[in-house]
Amino acid sequence: MRLIEDCNLTKINYEDFREDVLAGLSQTPKTLPCKWFYDEAGSRIFEEITKTAEYYPTRVEARLLEDVVLHLRDFIPHLDVVIEPGSGASVKTRLLLESQPKLKRYIPIDISEDFLIETAHQLEYDFPTVNIAPLVADFTKPMTELKLSADLQRMLFFPGSTIGNFSTCEAKSLLKSFHTLVGNNAWLLIGVDMTQSEDKLLAAYNDATEITASFNLNLLTRINRELSANFDVNQFTHQAIFNKAEGRIEMHLVSKNTQTVTISDKLFAFKAGECIHTENCYKYTLEAFTNLAYDCGWEIEHTWHDQEESDYTMLLLTS
Repeated sequence: MRLIEDCNLTKINYEDFREDVLAGLSQTPKTLPCKWFYDEAGSRIFEEITKTAEYYPTRVEARLLEDVVLHLRDFIPHLDVVIEPGSGASVKTRLLLESQPKLKRYIPIDISEDFLIETAHQLEYDFPTVNIAPLVADFTKPMTELKLSADLQRMLFFPGSTIGNFSTCEAKSLLKSFHTLVGNNAWLLIGVDMTQSEDKLLAAYNDATEITASFNLNLLTRINRELSANFDVNQFTHQAIFNKAEGRIEMHLVSKNTQTVTISDKLFAFKAGECIHTENCYKYTLEAFTNLAYDCGWEIEHTWHDQEESDYTMLLLTS
């Protein structure tokens, strides 16, 4: 295994972290980019979220993937390379790796270097015939095409309904960037949550064991550790709400009291009840996502739709 060096994806610069935090907390209302959830601790906590009873997307997607991998070779008979932005623990990716005997290379891309390298080492041990080539990078930034041979069949894997974390404008930019990354005559296997039940959505982001709350609050812990801030994490609480007008779940951190926080010699005042908006999770209709993908150079080849407990969908797109 080796870290990829022959491409121009944006490497992580923790000055970016500082600038994002200072800029976000200077806004009204205050915000923090959700990509910074994923330090090593945050990545591990998120894996725990996926195991909660309320968080259906991971469970449903894993079930759909069992059907996807049975039929994927009908669409891509000689899949050579899988690229996964925001790979995390690569749990669901294992189903792909196990089902594709001709696969030559897997490129996991993640913002959390320690977690990525640890995961890559385990994959290398479990899949010795596949070249595991991890890349530490911020996939939300503009990307240039990977230097892959033109005759290699390649597929970008983007599960978990991560596309829902981006506004429509941001999602469009991301899908265009994905097109640039893999080039023409490539594939994109993507998970999209189309669930509209408010009760189901609120339960998924407010689990009874409060693991999602820990995940949200860990962002403040990370800011304290890496930016020498003095957040009193116990003085904030997790909140998830459904914004019906925007078609999204929103996550917030709510200040319990009037307080001040210092970050890099800058002072930020909070009123009691004031929120930091940390994440959006948009829920698409099939028509809306089809139109969005088409505008970005992608056409839908096939869909797998769950009807047992949600409206979660996996889509195979071509460029």
